[in-house]
Order: sequence, then C-alpha cells, then structure tokens
Amino acid sequence: MKTFMLFLFAAFALIGCEDVQNNSPALQASLNDEFYKSTDARAQLRPDGTLVIQGMTDLEKLTITLSGSTEGVYTLGGNGTNRAIFEDFLGSIYTTRPFGDGEVVIESSADNTFSGTFKFNAYRYGLDTLNAQQGHFYKVPILDAPIEDDDDQPMELSALIDSENFNPSIITAGIEGNTIVIRGANQNNAINLSFPNDISPGNYPIDNETITATYTLDGTQLTSDSGEINITAHDTDLNIIAGTFSFQTGEPENIEITEGSFSITY
Repeated sequence: MKTFMLFLFAAFALIGCEDVQNNSPALQASLNDEFYKSTDARAQLRPDGTLVIQGMTDLEKLTITLSGSTEGVYTLGGNGTNRAIFEDFLGSIYTTRPFGDGEVVIESSADNTFSGTFKFNAYRYGLDTLNAQQGHFYKVPILDAPIEDDDDQPMELSALIDSENFNPSIITAGIEGNTIVIRGANQNNAINLSFPNDISPGNYPIDNETITATYTLDGTQLTSDSGEINITAHDTDLNIIAGTFSFQTGEPENIEITEGSFSITY
C-alpha cells in the first residue's frame, strides 16, 4: 500500500496542474505528503461576496473560504475571513484560523467557475498539524446548494478504556471558580478532568487535589489512583487548551485509561 501511495504522489508531482485540467472540475493537493483528490468539487458565492470552494470524498472534506472571488492572492491565517479547513476520515478538523498560514491564488474566474492554486498549514490546536502543498482547483463550478464552512474550534476528547476506544458523544468544558472542568460522556460512561485555569504547558501528576481525573461507569464515579496530564498548549486569551492524559482507577475495578487526548474551548 505504501508503494502504491508513493507512486500516486510521484505521478501527481510530475503531472501537476496539467493533470487537473484533464479532470474538470477538480480539487487536489498533497496533504502531509499523501495525495488527496476530491471526487466532487463545488463553489458557492455568498451574498456578502465571500467565496467558498469545497472538495469532497466519501470520508474527507477540504473547504476554502475567501473574502472575495476576483482573481488574485488571498492570505490565510489570523482571524480574518480567509481560511482553509480539512476534515479527515476520523472527523478530526484542521483549520488555518487563527494559528495557521498559507495562501490561495485565484487564477481564473470565468464562466462561473474558479481555477487556481493553494498551500497552507492548518492545526488541531495543540495536537496535530496538517501541511498542504501543490494544491490545485480547476473549473470548480458555482452550485445552488449551500456549503458549510464552520471552523469554530472543535471540542475533542478521546481515550482508550481498557484498550477499548472511548469517543464521547457529548463534550462540555467550562470554568468553575479557578478550575477548568472538562467532561466527555456517552450513555453509560464518562471521563472528567479538572485543573487550574492558569495552568501552563507541561507534565503534571494527577493528585486528586488541584488536578483530578475520574471515570464514571454506570453511574458510579471512580477516582484516579495514579496518572498524569500533559498540557501541550494553552491560550488564555482565546480560552483554548489541549493536552494528553492517562490514569488508572483503584481497586477493585483497576480500570486503565490510556492514550487520552483533548483539545477544547472553555
């Protein structure tokens, strides 16, 4: 499989834009050195003048939003309108706003279609980075269907519970006094984390005083017996925090929570 992907990437690098022009409409790029090509590409021109270009496959989606639709260069990053968002097959969302960077060039805007190039760096805050290079879109048409491009910082929390995937359907976060409280819950189980609201990046033991972790199973809350939380990033101006965690509950359950991670807005 790896050899096959390398072959595709090499072919993409050699053929480039010429290949795109033989497959109208199209949107494709190298994402972290993996070849991405949409099976459907479309655009929307909104009443406020913003342009949204989107390429989709069955499992993934790349969306570019620009402040205008005229030919030229549009810079990505910061809190402005211009942004790129990628949603992968796991539902993880990478965005250039506000921490990323890049540019989009509209080279042609004829006949209600758009062609151009793009490159960018996008982030899952504090957890992961996505680099897009050699991006091309070619004769992407304007369609009537609305395109969603919501890049509000997503609430992410996941872990392994006794080696089984835990992906909560409900994630909440907020400040109680001087403490950030995070909760991820499904119908029968939940993980709760708390730590000071001025916590800095670094590794911290779960002491069940200033830093706590609990696991709730069928209504019974089980306290951490040992564990640690690693804060990987914390922006106190935007109220965004990310990190990893692991802990074990005490006897008799001795439940192990491993490979935990979170990226949330509180």
